[in-house]
Amino acid sequence: MIDLDSYPLPVEDVVGRVVEGAEDQPAEAVLVLPEKGQVKVLNEVGARIWSLVDGQRNLREIAHLICQEYEVDASQAETDVLAFVEELAEGGVVKISDYPGLG
Repeated sequence: MIDLDSYPLPVEDVVGRVVEGAEDQPAEAVLVLPEKGQVKVLNEVGARIWSLVDGQRNLREIAHLICQEYEVDASQAETDVLAFVEELAEGGVVKISDYPGLG
């Protein structure tokens, strides 16, 4: 089960890149899932969350950073980060560990 104390990390074969937008465009992330033959595009906040998914930060820490950077309510950031990472996990983009650095 995924909770705020879970540590997400990218699945090994997923290739992800954050692409900075043009002057007035936000950054996006492009994720390639070769095993599934899929490409996913993440919006600005999704791209930022993706950049923080390193297996060293738990979801609570990621939500705290999102809260600070995007000036959103802490409980809303926690809810949104948790839901987003659950979606990534279900899609085979990230795996979840109970401990930092482990997969």
